Amino acid sequence: MDRRVLTGSDPDRLEAELREQFSGLDVLVWRVQDEEGEASVNAVPAHQVYEFIEEIALKVSRVIDRHANVRVKPDRNERTRVLIIIHSREVGTFVGWHGQTLDAIELIINAVVSQNVGFRMDLSVDIDQYRKKRQSFLDALVKRTVREIEQDHTERPLPNLLPKERRYVHTVLSDHSYLTTESRGRGSRRTIHIIPRTDLENKEP
Repeated sequence: MDRRVLTGSDPDRLEAELREQFSGLDVLVWRVQDEEGEASVNAVPAHQVYEFIEEIALKVSRVIDRHANVRVKPDRNERTRVLIIIHSREVGTFVGWHGQTLDAIELIINAVVSQNVGFRMDLSVDIDQYRKKRQSFLDALVKRTVREIEQDHTERPLPNLLPKERRYVHTVLSDHSYLTTESRGRGSRRTIHIIPRTDLENKEP
């Protein structure tokens, strides 16, 4: 990749100079400032970054399925956020248990790309819209459980959720007027519980 760096005290001027060097090419630019206030402005052509992401994603995917293909889809508003879509008939193998294999693939690609590009990008890996389907399932599960608890005022567990899914449930219900959440257990048995708030039980309406 044609990555260029300029240093100085005026990052706006440095960025403008870098963009001029690339003669109107679409570039990704990021800044790093040291403790003394001197800025380092980095730039690399966007198409080179996306091509590198596709190359790495394809290599990782073909370890699992040698016939797999990938498509790289940058976010229109935030170009350092990129969706990597895997095309394969081995959907279950790529997803793994509750998406753990997909998460591992995502972690590897993020690490390799960030190390080579020079800054942290937000790369998300998906196959057969698994992420969207899982999110819809989780939202529906939380809503259904909340309705049930509001009817009988009895706490309920949500078993078999990944740590990031438990964190999501905690966040979704953090401002709920009646319910709270609590994780119990250790390791793979750790389970989040949705619980009626005891401090409201004896309050007058």
